[in-house]
Amino acid sequence: MISKGAIWIDVDNSPHVPLFVPIIKRCQRIGRTVILTARHHSQTVELLENAGLSGAFEVIGTHNGKSKLKKILGLVQRARELATYIDKQQKRGQRVSVALSHGSRSMVLAAKWLRLPVITMYDYEHTETFIFNTFSDLVMVPHRIPDETLDKIGLKPHKRLKYEGFKEELYLNYYEPDTEFWKKVEAENGIIIDQSKVIVTLRPPASTANYHHPQSDELLFALLRKLLTHPDVFTVILPRTPEQRLEIERAIHALGLESSRVLIPKRAVNGLDLAHHSDLVISGGGTMNREAALLGVPVYSIFAGRRGALDADMEARGMICFIHTISDIDCIELKKRPRSSPTYSISTTVEDTIMQLLSQW
Repeated sequence: MISKGAIWIDVDNSPHVPLFVPIIKRCQRIGRTVILTARHHSQTVELLENAGLSGAFEVIGTHNGKSKLKKILGLVQRARELATYIDKQQKRGQRVSVALSHGSRSMVLAAKWLRLPVITMYDYEHTETFIFNTFSDLVMVPHRIPDETLDKIGLKPHKRLKYEGFKEELYLNYYEPDTEFWKKVEAENGIIIDQSKVIVTLRPPASTANYHHPQSDELLFALLRKLLTHPDVFTVILPRTPEQRLEIERAIHALGLESSRVLIPKRAVNGLDLAHHSDLVISGGGTMNREAALLGVPVYSIFAGRRGALDADMEARGMICFIHTISDIDCIELKKRPRSSPTYSISTTVEDTIMQLLSQW
């Protein structure tokens, strides 16, 4: 009997670290080899190290900024580098059976060049999906995205595999709050956080993403004024890039806002712990909003792009409130939240679906 080859997982953005860590560890428990590559973008590398995976991954490529031309050139360049790296691993005797990622375009192209089966996951249907839909052998999407939508964006029925629930459930199922979280944050950043204040986590929009809308930036800076002038609020801001961090620091200084009531952590923090220990979360992205909402934390979104099916579903359930205009910011309730159990029941369906699928290769 021929033994199964390695599973190649590419992590090209920070939200994908917690997503794939349970899969990696479960594969390790059953003796299945994982080849892990990562892109140097956002806090991806730091989060992999925080997850205990130092030395277990190869960093290949970085983000290429907002320019569309540079993104295309960077996509092709990283795909070539990934293909070269995996080809070397295979020549050294490490056969790869299947490639898996959540929206890594470079991996999809590299895998096809190497003639490897490739599985892609995505949960936002309004991003650029052509590469995923065309070159992936199988595409995993949430069941809440309607088939007619998938038909319109070119995902053929024979390539799609729908899973129940939200991808974030894969790792939320393992989550246990760290009771020492704030002490660790204070020690790492040399700050004392007054936990009697309303603690707000603010995640800026992904300004370099394909789906970015400039209105999200306008909402972000209006929010900074509201939060940092409120005496009963302490704000934790999680910039996505060093450039975004610098931009926010400059804005705080230029606007003369109260800098003693804000923390921009020096290094990556556990996003689930931060959400759990916050009174509310405001984000310009999707993953952190869904994480917080599934944990039962009040969530406000400043995402100004096209509404995805998952966000629409959560909005209909009252799990997320969307901020559309600067005047809507006044609707945000800045208050301490009661610590009650989440109303959404988290399951192992997503993880089980992925592991069952991987067992076929």
